[in-house]
Amino acid sequence: MLASFLTGLLLNTAILLSFSMLYDNFWVRYHDKRGIISKLLIGVIVGIIGIILMLTPWILIPGITFDTRSVMLSISGLFFGPVPTIVAMVIDISYRWSMGGDGAWMGIAVILSSGSAGIAWRKFRPKWKEKKTTFELFALGLIVHLLMVSCTLLLPGELSFSTLKAITIPVILIYIPATVLLGLLLVKYDENWLNKRAREQLIESNRRFTDLIRSANVLSIILTLDGKITYCNESYLNKTGYSFAELEGKNWIECFSEPENKKEYSVMFNSIILGNDKSDFHENSILKKRGDLLYVTWSYILLKDENGKVNGISALGVDLTERKRHEQHLLSKNSIIKERNIQLKKINAQLNEAKEKAEESDRLKSAFLANMSHEIRTPMNGILGFASLLQDDKLSENDIKEYINLINISGLRMLNLINDLIDISKVESGLMKVQTTAFDLNEQMRFLNDFFRPEAHAKGIEIKSKMPFSEPHFNIVSDKEKLIAILTNLIKNAIKYSKKGNIEFGYQITGNFLEFHVKDEGIGILEAKQQLIFQRFIQVDSSASSGYEGAGLGLSIAKAYVEMLGGNIALNSQEGIGSEFIFTIQYLPVINMVTNTNNSHYKSNFIVNNGHSGRLKILVAEDDAVSLKLITNMISHLEAEVIPADNGRQVIDLCRKHSDIDLILMDIKMPEINGLDATREIRLFNNNVIIIAQTANALAGDRKLALDAGCNEYISKPLNKQKLNLLINKFFS
Repeated sequence: MLASFLTGLLLNTAILLSFSMLYDNFWVRYHDKRGIISKLLIGVIVGIIGIILMLTPWILIPGITFDTRSVMLSISGLFFGPVPTIVAMVIDISYRWSMGGDGAWMGIAVILSSGSAGIAWRKFRPKWKEKKTTFELFALGLIVHLLMVSCTLLLPGELSFSTLKAITIPVILIYIPATVLLGLLLVKYDENWLNKRAREQLIESNRRFTDLIRSANVLSIILTLDGKITYCNESYLNKTGYSFAELEGKNWIECFSEPENKKEYSVMFNSIILGNDKSDFHENSILKKRGDLLYVTWSYILLKDENGKVNGISALGVDLTERKRHEQHLLSKNSIIKERNIQLKKINAQLNEAKEKAEESDRLKSAFLANMSHEIRTPMNGILGFASLLQDDKLSENDIKEYINLINISGLRMLNLINDLIDISKVESGLMKVQTTAFDLNEQMRFLNDFFRPEAHAKGIEIKSKMPFSEPHFNIVSDKEKLIAILTNLIKNAIKYSKKGNIEFGYQITGNFLEFHVKDEGIGILEAKQQLIFQRFIQVDSSASSGYEGAGLGLSIAKAYVEMLGGNIALNSQEGIGSEFIFTIQYLPVINMVTNTNNSHYKSNFIVNNGHSGRLKILVAEDDAVSLKLITNMISHLEAEVIPADNGRQVIDLCRKHSDIDLILMDIKMPEINGLDATREIRLFNNNVIIIAQTANALAGDRKLALDAGCNEYISKPLNKQKLNLLINKFFS
């Protein structure tokens, strides 16, 4: 029995060695060529080896045979991987099933557990080779053969217990060490293969490096500790123009350095030898045989003997001469490029600015068209619509009055829009000028309060003005028209965007400035829109459902006027709570000004015909037939003699012909000679006639131009019958 045991053990050992040879010769060496076919083939061979192991068992105890298939399959799973091991397991399970017997299920279980344990170990402990390899193999062998021992439970009855008792000692003494030894043997094969491959790669690398140094365009030189040349490659010799026989044993510094650089190169060389120079590269120039310079960047390596003692220097260099030439060429152009870059940056900035302006212009154009379409068509709809309704003969007197009133309202809305467009156009073009006069600020504040009170009360809003002084008058010098326009715009907005609550406007003196405020309890303005509302054509709510009319020009005009008057405008607002606009203008007080609370009128040098008796003779200078008809109807109740004229030359001639003309209603824009020039010429021969300028321009400053030309008063179109007759009554009782 002992002989049978030893024979079986030796045979199993030999078979396992053949298994290891399979790993070494057909797996490790073909590391880069492992396809699925080769893996399947290896699996078949391992399966056959497993069958051979099962055919050559040994008997330690009568009735119980042993083989090492568990060792082989676990090591196969660990080293060969899943595909070959699973193929081998399938083959061995098939064979063991065909053998039959009481131990068939145990044998199959051992095959499955052994191979699976090896595969799992490879999967979940991929770095098992890196540290404590022997321990890893021992742990694997222990787990595999504990599983093997547990498989005895699959044996029938008493056979299970007797088998467990019989195999425990051999498993511990033979199977686990066999697993460790076989695994270490295969690990050694791996290491041998890696070492062999590394040696081959090193030899190939050395060969390639040597060939590269000899043939490449890299300068290579080896020097002794005292700087003598022991080796130069062909590239170095070709670049410098020397032969090796001319350089061998010569001092490198003496041969190649310029006289002024010898000391510097000696210091550098000694620093490298002593290990004090930590630079990776050195760049210097060397003299060629014919005397011209070669610029090289060097990388130095200290050569040491087996004891670590430095015995020389190996240097690899790259020719930089051509690069240096290009650098000089580039440096000569550097200033030109820099200047060009500066120019391009300026051009780019200008292009960006132009792009932004174009985008802004396009946005404003869209906003302008949208707003103008609405703001022009809406009042025109009212004017034309109710005008057409007035043609109905069946209308009652009340309907007629209502329609006429609505036409007037629409006309005023259209007029306000036109005035705003004219004002913003003059601001944008720089034609708007500041016209300063002395006036009573408190009187204007009371006027604004009285003017807007009915409109505010109609919406259930209380409006009040706040002035810092108890005196009734406070005289300043500023542009009254612009200041009133600013306050009017802000108060109108406060009323428009308020549904209830209070509106307060007023001023106070702050240093050299007058600080005005207009505060409401209206809808407020979102913080995101507070910086946008001062732009042209922008409204707080521009949606179709907002219900607020307007072209969005009021605040942009107000801001422009404030800045023209030397101040700034700001906004404090919370949505749903209200808004407060605060603006400043320069404060210029008036000392000892005589205030006329009845509104002082322009007084000319001309004789004013107050108390005129008899029938008035009025010359209407108007080149538009509709306007002429309108004026004639407006003054028809005076029963005056009306003389029409349609150009400036005719006005002058008629005035010369009829020296008894009492009043001229002078249109400023007329053919041949305009109204202002005609007035100047008339004043050369007639200072008595009253001249009232009437114009559709209605721009700020037009009144002053008219008065300076010699007119007694000024009225803007569209004409208002009441205002026109008040002006006439001013001069003629």
